[in-house]
Amino acid sequence: MEPVAEKLLGWEMKFVKRIGQGGFGNVDLVELDNGNQCARKEFAQNQILTPTLLDNVVKRFEKEIKVQSAISHPNIVPIIDSDLSANPPYYLMPLAENSLDADISIDPTLGGAFVSAISDIVSALEEIHSMEIYHRDLKPQNVLRYTKDGNITYSISDFGLISMKESNLSELTKSGMGKGSDYYTAPEISNDLRNASARSDVYSLGCILHDMVGKEPRVPFREIKEDGDFGPILSACTKDDPSKRFASAKAVLDAILTVEYEPDGTLSDASEDFLTMLGASDAPDGDVWSRLADYLEEKATKADIAAICGQLTAEKIERACQDAPDCSKRLSLVFSEWVSGTNFNFDLADAIANRVEVFFQNCDLEAKVECLMALLELGTSHNRWYVERKFARLCGADMDENLAKRLVVKFHIDGKSAVCRKISHLEKSIDFNRANLHPKLVGALRGLCA
Repeated sequence: MEPVAEKLLGWEMKFVKRIGQGGFGNVDLVELDNGNQCARKEFAQNQILTPTLLDNVVKRFEKEIKVQSAISHPNIVPIIDSDLSANPPYYLMPLAENSLDADISIDPTLGGAFVSAISDIVSALEEIHSMEIYHRDLKPQNVLRYTKDGNITYSISDFGLISMKESNLSELTKSGMGKGSDYYTAPEISNDLRNASARSDVYSLGCILHDMVGKEPRVPFREIKEDGDFGPILSACTKDDPSKRFASAKAVLDAILTVEYEPDGTLSDASEDFLTMLGASDAPDGDVWSRLADYLEEKATKADIAAICGQLTAEKIERACQDAPDCSKRLSLVFSEWVSGTNFNFDLADAIANRVEVFFQNCDLEAKVECLMALLELGTSHNRWYVERKFARLCGADMDENLAKRLVVKFHIDGKSAVCRKISHLEKSIDFNRANLHPKLVGALRGLCA
């Protein structure tokens, strides 16, 4: 269901059925008098609370409605409307088709598309973590499935437990967490929610990934230790010491890409040697980066390039940019060309775009332009809104003036047929107006796409 545009307060709502219940809220399916159906979450005391704690929880419920209402993101369930003066207070949200919990109970890998679901969750976590907001109760029951323009999208919900960084409400502890949370909650917040951080949400993300690819039952609040390709990722998500976990949700997705990406074709011995060096725990030295750039530019086959680029993690790219700036520029040009000319699995597009952005942030104008064009091609050809939004953000009004001028030149080199179609697709896909791009780009597109 698409979000309802009209204001709903004062409309008649017909109760249809109860569809969910948690420690602090009930979720009902309601039908409005215009025929639209929504999910209504209202505050409910479904457990014993002291009067002081009850008052705190009600205030928190109301505060988080305001927080969630202020966030507009495709992977965060929107609040259509709310009434904080009602008794009990409630809010309305689009009716989901199902929860991730229900979906993985049928097929843990979601028909092989589990990386796409993880990408959606990561995208939502990136957004809230950038504001120093942490979910603290991330679990499959709180991830909802919608379909938009024929594409399945997962969005995080249940913001009743989201904590701003300055929160000091330690009384809540586990009392606010619904059934099953123990299997997804980081150990450091099991007794005090004030310890929440991006890494505590990473722990929960690792547990969700384990639901999809894990082989053995897991023990609540403990590190997941398993063999197999995903074993190191699951372990790095769920270390007992938060400082030893992945630093961000985006880093988890990058690690998954190294497992899931499978290039076609036979590789040369030289390529195999470079892959071994890239896979080592120690960072390659400057000489390796120089030899790798030479190889990719002069001798590597298409299959070799694909295999090596697929294993150039964000961490390795960052290291190359720091240790060998000249070589990293050469690598970025090869990488951007590979991205622009490859038809990837849809599920992997977000992680690949994040690697492109690492090059973008660390290289000169020529490389930045190629990175931007790679993002534009990747986003529009794979119809992945996350990538398209990244391109739009990097090319916004506050874009560096010299970079904008350089990109205008690139637009004219590539020509109308290569640029205008993609920009038009961008506008339709993410409801974006090209007028919000840098003024230099707006002027160039006005003339080029007339």
